[in-house]
Amino acid sequence: MRIRNMMLAMGAALLSASTPAQAQTCASGTTQDACQKTVDLFNFLTPQISTALVGGSTTLGQGGVLGGFPHFVVALRATAVKGTFPTTGNVGFSTSGAQSTDYAGEEQFVPMASVDGAIGIYKGFPLGVTRVGGVDLLLTATYIPTMPDGGDVNMTLPGGSTKFGGGVRLGLLQESILVPGVSFSWVKRDLPTISVSGSSTVSASSGTAPGDFAMNDLSLKTSSWRFSASKTFLIFGLQAGFGQDTYDNSVALHVTVRPQAPLPQQTVDISASNTMTRTNIYAGLSLNFFIGKLVAEAGQVSGGSLPTARNTFGSDAAASRGYFSLGLRTGF
Repeated sequence: MRIRNMMLAMGAALLSASTPAQAQTCASGTTQDACQKTVDLFNFLTPQISTALVGGSTTLGQGGVLGGFPHFVVALRATAVKGTFPTTGNVGFSTSGAQSTDYAGEEQFVPMASVDGAIGIYKGFPLGVTRVGGVDLLLTATYIPTMPDGGDVNMTLPGGSTKFGGGVRLGLLQESILVPGVSFSWVKRDLPTISVSGSSTVSASSGTAPGDFAMNDLSLKTSSWRFSASKTFLIFGLQAGFGQDTYDNSVALHVTVRPQAPLPQQTVDISASNTMTRTNIYAGLSLNFFIGKLVAEAGQVSGGSLPTARNTFGSDAAASRGYFSLGLRTGF
């Protein structure tokens, strides 16, 4: 199902550094071009999916801590990242070494759904009209309802659709009538295992061959820290924050090339990985109801770098990307 319908993105970007992808060596020969294209595609797609996984706030619409046990919140969140998926079917693989190809890109919204929870552990100690030093336990479950069909790239979920994570939040200011809630949080979120496949369907010729690629057991692991603030008014609330996200991704690549006879079909298997750190900034608005809040957040990630790709896929892999989250939050 094509995902083309989620909101707009906003926010400003800050500067960040990253560790580039580990070197992957594609052996020379018939499969070198197909192998290199698959490595470049892995480095191109993973930052988009990781951004959808992380989103903005650690708990939707919550800037400060909860005020100790037995306070809790549960939030259901849907996030969409404005991404790009390449069209690969009309481009063949070179059989005489790696070649540079400029693939067409198709704009897609990359969706993600999660359930975020927080439990108050310690309410902190009093300081004037507020409290400081409160502690919350953070819990998260990430769910992928469906992966978008984009270009000629298909995705499946061999390990199931749900993955659990967690973290902690430290209160810097407890929200009160006069004071906003301010906190520092750290959370780890991992994505359910994904497999990505695609193919080239061109006819074989003396220098070009069709073939298939697969990214099997794609593992995306993230960790994030946030400084966040929120203030609730009578019927609405405001939230904002910034922080940094680290993506740690790995995959097993399988590439097959079917050259023109009499050359035989060739297959190569290699592993690939990358690590990327990006700055994240967001702002949100909540509407208060008797039993909970309707919350909308918009943000942007930027910074970080990846190795220079031989092939391009419609946009820069390290380009700034906007995202939007919408969800419901309830609690006590």
